[in-house]
Amino acid sequence: MKLYKVNAIVLRSIECGNGDKLLVLFSREFGRMKVMAHGVSKPFSRKRGSVQPFTYTKFLICRGRELDSVSQCEGMEMFPFLRHDLETIGYASYLSELVLSLTPEGEQNELLFRLLLETMRLMEEGGAEILTRSFEIKAAALMGYRPVLDACAHCGEPLAGRLFFSAEAGGALCQNCPAGDARAVPVSRGMVEILKALLNWPQGRLRQLKISAADRRQIKTLLYEYLKYYLERDLKSVSFLNRFTADP
Repeated sequence: MKLYKVNAIVLRSIECGNGDKLLVLFSREFGRMKVMAHGVSKPFSRKRGSVQPFTYTKFLICRGRELDSVSQCEGMEMFPFLRHDLETIGYASYLSELVLSLTPEGEQNELLFRLLLETMRLMEEGGAEILTRSFEIKAAALMGYRPVLDACAHCGEPLAGRLFFSAEAGGALCQNCPAGDARAVPVSRGMVEILKALLNWPQGRLRQLKISAADRRQIKTLLYEYLKYYLERDLKSVSFLNRFTADP
């Protein structure tokens, strides 16, 4: 029997019958992975609390021929607020789906893991919306889709005059370059500065960022369309999130 240890965030937990669950984990050591947890849904299972979604857990995993299985597990951080507040559940579900969509199975990405864990920790203190927006743009950058915000994404010249943002172009555009780009959206210079702050500021500093309701709505649209362009699909959790937030 070959055993190995991982510290992982539970992204998804799928009932499989007979008290078993298929867990989708995002681990520090191996990135995204699937494991079977036998008997964890049974009423008196001691593992039950440690395999809930949005839990940071220490696992001892047994290698299997087709699918590895959980031998032991111990919850290190339970994040109860992420499971009991509907709005925060919506944001956490969205982050989980985003990680699932951005990452290939079995590929380590410690920077993204640390970003997700830090964001979950800070969400318990509030500010889930702005933390989510920052996670979106930082995660895109970590996966190779960093938006160009310091110069025109098309011509490379300094940003001047009326500005635009385009997912297809990969960032901000100067006044001379949006022609023929159906995805180019007019943005203010202030909006570009906000996007730069979301990308570059540490998650813990974001409380200092003051953003109007109108700007929050535009940021939400810009970043979701940006991610959707590169993912080439919609994210299902967005519709759930929209049910509980006026401006998700």
